[in-house]
Amino acid sequence: MDYVVLENGDLRVEVLKQGAEIRSVFSKLNNTEYIWQADKKVWGRHAPLLFPIVGKLKGDQFEYEGATYHMSQHGFARDMTFEVEKEDADYVKLSLEYTNETQKMFPFKFLLVVEYQLDADRLTTKYSVTNLDNEDAMYFSIGAHPGFKVPLDDQTSLEDYYIEISPEKERAFIPVTKEVLLRTNDISQMDQAKFELTRELFKDGVIILETRGSTRVTLKSDKSERTIAVDYTDMPYLGLWSTYPDDGEFVCIEPWCGIADADDSSGKLAEKKGINSLKPEASFTTQYQITFS
Repeated sequence: MDYVVLENGDLRVEVLKQGAEIRSVFSKLNNTEYIWQADKKVWGRHAPLLFPIVGKLKGDQFEYEGATYHMSQHGFARDMTFEVEKEDADYVKLSLEYTNETQKMFPFKFLLVVEYQLDADRLTTKYSVTNLDNEDAMYFSIGAHPGFKVPLDDQTSLEDYYIEISPEKERAFIPVTKEVLLRTNDISQMDQAKFELTRELFKDGVIILETRGSTRVTLKSDKSERTIAVDYTDMPYLGLWSTYPDDGEFVCIEPWCGIADADDSSGKLAEKKGINSLKPEASFTTQYQITFS
C-alpha cells in the first residue's frame, strides 16, 4: 500500500508514504473526517510537510557558498517517498535521506525523520533533522501545513467557525506580497486572538504571526461541539491560510520552524530570516499535537 494506518478506539489515521503526509483523520466516536480531502480544482493536498524550506524563496532560488540553487515553494520533501522504519498499531516512523538529486537543489547531507503517535483523540507529530556531514553546518527550515475540513458537520458552514489563539498576547504580524514574500518593513504588533472565518479573511494571502513559546490554536464554532486544537511550544511562526476567492471548505493551521523569504532578501541561505543552523553531525527536533474532539 502507498499509506500506513494508525488506529485506536477513538481515531483512524492514514499517513501517505509520499511526503509522510496525513491523508485522513477519521473519528469513530462522532463519524467525522477532520482532514481536507484534496480537491485538485481547489487545493490538491491534505497536510504536506514543508522541508527544507518553508514558504517561498525570492526568485525560487538561494545562494550558498557562491553557488545558486533552485527550489520551488515549500521544498521537495512533500513530493518524495519516505521509508517506513517502524510501524505499530498506533505509531509510525518514516524517514527520508539525501540523494544525489536532492543535493542539486539543497547541497546538504540530511536525514529527516517523521514520527506519528496516536493517543486517544490526540495525534503527535515529531520532526527530527540530522546533519550527516562531519565538517560543514547545515541550514534548513521545517514546518507543517495541515488542512482541516470546515465545516465539521452538516449543520454548520465555514462562516460559523473561528480560530482562537492562546495565550492572548501581542504578537508580530508579518504581511506578505502577492508573490507570498514577507513585507518585513510592514511588520506590526497585533493583539488579536480570535479570527472569524470568512473568505475575505484570506484576500491578502496567508496570515503569518510570530508565536514563540507555548501556543494553542483552536478551530471551533459556537454552533458545533466538534473542535480541533493544535498545540506546540518551540515552533516560532504560525501560518493561517485558505483559498481566496475560491470556496475551499478547509482552513490550514500551520506551525513552522522557518519562514518565507523577505521581499528584500539577499538570497543567501545563511542570512535567511528564521533559518535554522545545525552543526556537523548534530540533530534538531520539534513536535506538535493535534486534538480532535
